[in-house]
Amino acid sequence: MSRQTTESAETGNDPDERQVLDYLREHPDLLRRHRDVLVNLDIPHDSGGAVSLIEYQVSILREEARELSRRLDQLLYIARDNDRLAEQLHRFTLELLAAEDLESVLVALRDGLRQDFRADVVQVLLIGDGLPGGGVPVLAPDDAEAMQLEEHFPGTTPVLGSLDAERLALIFGDQAETLASAAVIPMDETPLRGFIAIGSRDPDRYHDDQGTVFLSQLGSLVARVLRRSLNGESG
Repeated sequence: MSRQTTESAETGNDPDERQVLDYLREHPDLLRRHRDVLVNLDIPHDSGGAVSLIEYQVSILREEARELSRRLDQLLYIARDNDRLAEQLHRFTLELLAAEDLESVLVALRDGLRQDFRADVVQVLLIGDGLPGGGVPVLAPDDAEAMQLEEHFPGTTPVLGSLDAERLALIFGDQAETLASAAVIPMDETPLRGFIAIGSRDPDRYHDDQGTVFLSQLGSLVARVLRRSLNGESG
C-alpha cells in the first residue's frame, strides 16, 4: 500500500464532491495546468460531439451569444416600431387638431386610422344624453345596445384580438362579417363616453397579447378632441 493510500485510509479525509467543486472554483486554472486530467474527464451534455471541457464551454458560450443576439434584434425591432408609432401618432394628432368641427374630426380620424394604422374598418360609437350625432351612432346610456357595449368592453382598457361574432356584430354591424381581428378602444372624457373600433381582415393584425399603451393614448387623444368639437370649442 502506498504512503498516500495509507494516509487516506488512516485519516478518512477523502475529499467529497463539494470540496472538489470548491477547490476548482478557487483554482479555475487547475485543469489548464493538468491537461492529462482534462482529457480524461467525462462531461455529459446535449451539445453533441464535444469531447473536452473547452469544447463544451465554447458551445455554451456560442449558445449564449446567439440568445443575446436574438434578444438584441428583438429590442431593436421594438425600438424601431415604437419610433414609427410615435411618428404616426404625432402626424395623426396634428390632423385631428387641424379639424374645425365634428365632421372634420371624424373624417381625420377614419382617414388617419386607415392610412397610417392599416385599419380596414373604423367605427365610432358615442354614449350619452343630448350628444349631437354628426354622422356617428349616439346611444342613450340606458339603451340596450349601450349596456351591452359596456358589458362586453368595460372600463378604459382596449380589447384586442379575434373577437367572437356577437361582439363584432355589436360594434361593427353589417361590416363585421369581413373582419378577422379587431381593437376596441374605450373613450371616457366626461361627459363623453364611447368607443373607437378598428377592424382588420388580417387575423394576426390584433391579438390579445399585444401592448395597449399606445391604443390607450390614442383613445384619450380622440376623446379629448371629440369632446371639444361636441362642445363647439376651437383649437
